[in-house]
Order: sequence, then C-alpha cells, then structure tokens
Amino acid sequence: MKNRNPTATAVLRWIKQGYGQGWGLAYKPFFYIRDIPSDGRSTALEGLKIPRTHHYFSDVEYHYHLLAEFSDDVVEIREQYALLPCVETKLIADQLGIAHPIYSATGAQRVVTSDLVLSIKRGDEIVLAVLCCKVASDVDPSNPEAARTLEKILLEKVYWEARNAEWRLVTDKMLPDNKIHNLEFFRGSMLSRERDYLNAKMADFTQTALAIWHECISLNDFLLTASLELNLERDECFCLLGRSIWTKALPVDLDSSKFDHEDKLPLLKALEATCFN
Repeated sequence: MKNRNPTATAVLRWIKQGYGQGWGLAYKPFFYIRDIPSDGRSTALEGLKIPRTHHYFSDVEYHYHLLAEFSDDVVEIREQYALLPCVETKLIADQLGIAHPIYSATGAQRVVTSDLVLSIKRGDEIVLAVLCCKVASDVDPSNPEAARTLEKILLEKVYWEARNAEWRLVTDKMLPDNKIHNLEFFRGSMLSRERDYLNAKMADFTQTALAIWHECISLNDFLLTASLELNLERDECFCLLGRSIWTKALPVDLDSSKFDHEDKLPLLKALEATCFN
C-alpha cells in the first residue's frame, strides 16, 4: 500500500517503478483501490480486453469501463493513467494560473492521473481516447467545490490536447442505465473459465435461441426451453446467452429495459442485425 501522504522522494520512486505507465498485462495503474480511502464505491475487476485487474474508485469509472469493454473498437483500457512528466503538468498549471495538485500533508507535487485511457482501432491506426469520469454534481457550478474540480479537469484537458488525443468529460447523467445493468448482469458469463467447453456449442445455441424466441417469452422460460432443446443445464444456457450477448452473436436489445429472470427477453425487432455497440 502506498503512503497516502507521500514525500516527493516517494512519488519519484512510484514513477520509477512504472505505476500509471506502459500497456498490456504489464500495466500498473498509478493508484490501486487499497491506496485511497473509499466510500464503498470502489471496484476491482478482471478485464475482458486484457486479463489483468482494473481498479476504479467510483461507479462512474466502472460503468464507463463496461461500455468500453463492450465496444469492438476498443483494444485496451488503462485506468488511473499518470500524466508524465510532472514538470509538464506543473508548467500547464502555471500557464493557466491555477495551483497544481499537491499532497497537503507533505506539500509534495501530486501526479495527475486520467480515469480511463482507451486505445481505439480506427481503420489501420490506433488512437487514444481519454475519459474524465465525474459525478455530474461534482462539476455543477452551484457546487462550491466545483471550481477547483474544474481547474484540475482543465489541466488534464490541456495535457491531452497537446498530444492530439480525444479527450472527453463524461458524467453519470450521460450513462445508458439499462445497458449498463444488462452488461453487468451477463458479464460473469465471460469470466467463467470452467465454462469454456461451452464455446463449441455457441453456434447451436444461437440458432436454437432464434428459433424458440417470441415476444412474450421470459428469460426463465427461454432458458428452460433452450436447456431442453440442447440437453444442457439452465446455468449452462445462461452462460451461453451471456457470451452470445457480449460477443454480439445474438441481436439482443440492451437499451429498452433492465433484464430480470422473470421479464421478457428483448431481441431486436429486426433480427437482421449482426453487430452493434
């Protein structure tokens, strides 16, 4: 665990150890959830794009992670990404006429981080898209603390603009709540390594799913019918359904309602759909 009130020497050591830098399996976020006090909204989860543990300090960060995972264009997600070198963020702060973030107990300069840095495939190129994830009330002008928050956001924005990266401020108010719920509802199916033997049955499952589906069928009844047709357990069919949704093998409407076992399973009305994000 990192010291929550570090000296400048400790901060330099973390930078030299590579926190908040690099890519792939070797990437280490600058902060881990054990490093920062939490109000219970922190999340650590295994990634689907790259199988390492991701660390998030708010539901907003975690929910945008789910959307990024579901996108076919996103090839890597890096969280708590360090904006280095520190002399650059200090220079930007000076130019903007704002105070650079520090650790109040020691006065050491704080490493500025970005919540999500996405590597996105655009044609033959990989471009960076950066998400600054905030609760809407934290940036509401009526909030007396918003002014300082917006200063730090501006510092981050200027840093990424100098690198020609796409940068966006996103809030909880912009999230598609139904889609987030549904992706989370089925996400565990993608992590069940012991169920990988089911992958060979995906084609049969999707064909059967389209054959038995009708507008009034509940998720429970769908799973029961599929299990009888395919001679599988219901939990195996649930896993296949989750994987077929996450891999977009089935054109399921994730936006119209929040999935529940007793509710209808909403396939898209136009079953010609083959891929959507």
